[in-house]
Amino acid sequence: MSLSPLDLDRLFIIAGPVLDWLSANGITPIPCRPRSKSPVSAISRYGVYQDHPPSASALLSRFGRERFGREVRDSFHLPTPERLAAIERFWRVPGVRRRGPEFLSISIDMNYPTCDHYTICCLDIDDEVHLSLLDDPVFLACPVVTGEKGGKGFFKLDRQGAWTRPITQFAGPASSQGSPAFEVFTCSKHALVFGEHPAFTPSRPVRYRVTRGFSDPFPVIPWQTALAAVTRYARDEGLKVRKGAGPGLDQADLSTWLSR
Repeated sequence: MSLSPLDLDRLFIIAGPVLDWLSANGITPIPCRPRSKSPVSAISRYGVYQDHPPSASALLSRFGRERFGREVRDSFHLPTPERLAAIERFWRVPGVRRRGPEFLSISIDMNYPTCDHYTICCLDIDDEVHLSLLDDPVFLACPVVTGEKGGKGFFKLDRQGAWTRPITQFAGPASSQGSPAFEVFTCSKHALVFGEHPAFTPSRPVRYRVTRGFSDPFPVIPWQTALAAVTRYARDEGLKVRKGAGPGLDQADLSTWLSR
């Protein structure tokens, strides 16, 4: 569903409509601090477990090595039963659904399973030149969230039994620093869908908005279908996978990435 700027301003004045939309899609909304991607303290490691977080061996048995970097420890990216219960308690606080973006932010975490047993994938377009990727027929049904620049498209990821890299950045051949053209997040990452952007000022009120697909269901896209669309676009635009970006990424080009 496409909305006018005025409709968007009215719709995203409180958290409730966004919470309802995510709930209808079986997605856990992550409560975050205002103008921040940091989770609220109630769902942090200390907030959930105080001085007794799960051991490294317990976490590995529950979630597997691929959810961690070199250090195995609990974080808000891990949807433990205790953390899910803490999130549910947070959203049941009286009045919280009527809070506006100046009081809290909401994110979607790519590690959290949906009620229909998928996880969420995010296409994060940093360079507005490449927003056309979100209009590819494969991604046309994806809801789109905008902030200060670019846009983020979301879909439910059918992994097809594949192990996907948490973060993959695409950039021009000569771009080794700075923002990539776009990124693909499949886990170990979260993305804001409601709240004030960190760059918000009274004279420049930048907020996150769902500018396409609000109230519509998230599409389910098989990994190989999404991969083919992304790599086709990258090749046409002369983009490469950025070396060293994200856990486990040590390849320099798409051919190496695709062969793994």
